[in-house]
Amino acid sequence: MASHIQQQIVDHLRNLPGERVKALVLDWLTDSDGNLEAFDRLLADQSVAADAMNTALMFGELDSNLHFQPLSETEMIQKSREVLEDYQRTGKGVSHDLVREWATSLGTDNELPCPK
Repeated sequence: MASHIQQQIVDHLRNLPGERVKALVLDWLTDSDGNLEAFDRLLADQSVAADAMNTALMFGELDSNLHFQPLSETEMIQKSREVLEDYQRTGKGVSHDLVREWATSLGTDNELPCPK
């Protein structure tokens, strides 16, 4: 039994970045009795959490009526490149201060219009 669990753990850890492995091992050693079954449960729990986070993450843009329009990650990357190229070509853009002021106003009684 331990050999099967051990192989599953090894396979799972190979795909994680080093800092994530370190965090998982530290959680395992500090929050359990240190057996492989506990580590396997920890991996399963973090996989479920990661899947939920990835499912919830959506890429998109706001249309002219400020409605969210979902886009694929590839479409978002392309749009970001287009905006950057336009800025590099024209030097025109919205200042960070205006965006921050607008974002801070969202959800308040005095929401500002989206800066353009």
